[in-house]
Amino acid sequence: MGFFDIAESAFGSVCGVISDTVSVAEKTVSGVAEAAGGAVSSVGNAVCDAAEFAGKAVCDAADLAGGAVSSAGKAVSGAASFAGDTVCAAGNAACDAAEKGINLVFDTIDAIDKPVSRAADFADNATQYVPVIMKLTNPALGPLMAPVESFIDNVVRDPVTPVFGSVLYVDLVSGYAEHSGIYVGGGEKCIVELTNQGGQCIINLVSPSEFISGGTGFSIYVSSHHGYAVGKKRAARRALSMVGCNLGTYNIALNNCHMFTNYCLRSKDSDYAGSDLSAILSMDMTLTSIKNRARKVMDADEWRVWHYRD
Repeated sequence: MGFFDIAESAFGSVCGVISDTVSVAEKTVSGVAEAAGGAVSSVGNAVCDAAEFAGKAVCDAADLAGGAVSSAGKAVSGAASFAGDTVCAAGNAACDAAEKGINLVFDTIDAIDKPVSRAADFADNATQYVPVIMKLTNPALGPLMAPVESFIDNVVRDPVTPVFGSVLYVDLVSGYAEHSGIYVGGGEKCIVELTNQGGQCIINLVSPSEFISGGTGFSIYVSSHHGYAVGKKRAARRALSMVGCNLGTYNIALNNCHMFTNYCLRSKDSDYAGSDLSAILSMDMTLTSIKNRARKVMDADEWRVWHYRD
């Protein structure tokens, strides 16, 4: 066997070894790659499983948290509603209690005020009527009681200011005779009266000082109700419409100032009666008749002094 044969044989052996080595290496690499691929796949599957589990866990946790929040919200809402109802009920109870308390206070005030008012009215009426009763029971006391009555009316009792249509009167002879007229306002001359001028009944517009002139009294009394002056507009308009008129022959008993004042207070339009029999029978010539008619047409239940200024 020659050199070349040996070399060829050796080369073939080397190639075979190399081929076998490569084949083994390829198989090893292939196995390693396959094993690595399997491992990667397993790892991937594990990651996916873990991710899916984590996702479910997160969803469950979110659902649980949402349920907890919802429950908490409902609880807060219920508590707020309950608190609101409680506050509302407490407010209503407080309002009811306050209303009852206020009503009780007013009832108490009324209960106290009524007897006090009645006592005051009684005292007021007493001061008004005692001098009158004393004069009626003993006429001789008239001149003596006039100053007492005047003091009570001017100092003890509150004065008033007449209103349009108020009835006025003043004492002429220490309470035994009076002069009357109608207040019409409008300035210094504010009273319409019937006066005796040369034996005739003349209707004049005069001032307060002119109204009281010729008599013994200095206080003008005003038709009043519960401490306030009252009047009748119709009476004032009728009185003004007659200023300047001559109503016939003057007669101190049958055709006087009281007849004119009563005529102004009448509710129905009619001619002035003067000394007509019907007027005489109705006693229109007296101050008592005027007071009775004033009570009917304007609720005048008392007569208070007017502190006038000319």
